[in-house]
Amino acid sequence: MKVGVTGASGYVGKKVVKELQNNSHEVFKFVRRSVKNEHEIYWSPSKQEIDIEKFEELDAIIHLAGESIAPKDLLGFLPFAGGRWSKERKSRIYWSRKWASDLFVSTFESAGKFPNIFITASGNDIYGDQGDKVVTEETTFNRGQFLQLVAEECWEEPLYQLKKLGVRVISARAGIMLGKGNVATDIFTLISKLNISSPIGKGTQYFSWVSVNDVAKAYNFCLEQNSMEGPVNITSPQPLMQKDFARTIAKIMNKAYFFPPVPEVLMKLAVGWELGESLGLNSIRAIPKKLLGAGFVFDFPEIESAMSDLI
Repeated sequence: MKVGVTGASGYVGKKVVKELQNNSHEVFKFVRRSVKNEHEIYWSPSKQEIDIEKFEELDAIIHLAGESIAPKDLLGFLPFAGGRWSKERKSRIYWSRKWASDLFVSTFESAGKFPNIFITASGNDIYGDQGDKVVTEETTFNRGQFLQLVAEECWEEPLYQLKKLGVRVISARAGIMLGKGNVATDIFTLISKLNISSPIGKGTQYFSWVSVNDVAKAYNFCLEQNSMEGPVNITSPQPLMQKDFARTIAKIMNKAYFFPPVPEVLMKLAVGWELGESLGLNSIRAIPKKLLGAGFVFDFPEIESAMSDLI
């Protein structure tokens, strides 16, 4: 298939592009600058511009682009990129996604020919804090938090309009991704590098994680499986409580496991109140019901194998 990918130069985008190419798909990267080769497509969400001719040649689109939510280097030694969430930053996070969705909807509606598959990135932040409840794709949202709002209003809700045109739309609700050079992995191994491992917050909140390699594999699976449609949880089938996750890191890194946990207030002082909720303070016990039902096989279903591959 000819697959257009937004956010192709990002952390997840690079993994997805490689997975698509390994499965014999022809990848076209959306870029905001002047194109340099035939496998690039110009677009500008803020200007609502897109190369309609190249768009009409695509069979599918995987939409990953958006302002990074990752925190910045906080104390001079944390290897984070991005920045804390000021009002301006939150505005960029919201509108970078909303403008892109609006551009795609208007382009699909006006095009003479359009891709028949659209996969949009989302996140299990869309569910909000769910406590001990097992979360599947049918779970009702607990609204009120910023990233929940962004996922619903910017990623998913606008793009489901494409279903009226006969497009197969998938919203990929990924969990907290673990991978080399990934911000979440850096945060969760930081304390361990100080010779202890401690859970974050209460320690009893559920942590829905997934290897970034499995994320890329799941995107390709959703692309190729006609049965995959609507919301799809891309999370390990084995969510953990924070305390169990910290205990696993301690074991793998041969560090001491320390309890009581890191207080919520310290996490929120470090990365900000709202981002702290997203990075492990919320309790989301998500299960990849649709993926498992369709026969998807995770390369890293267990936290031990996933973290051993990274540390």
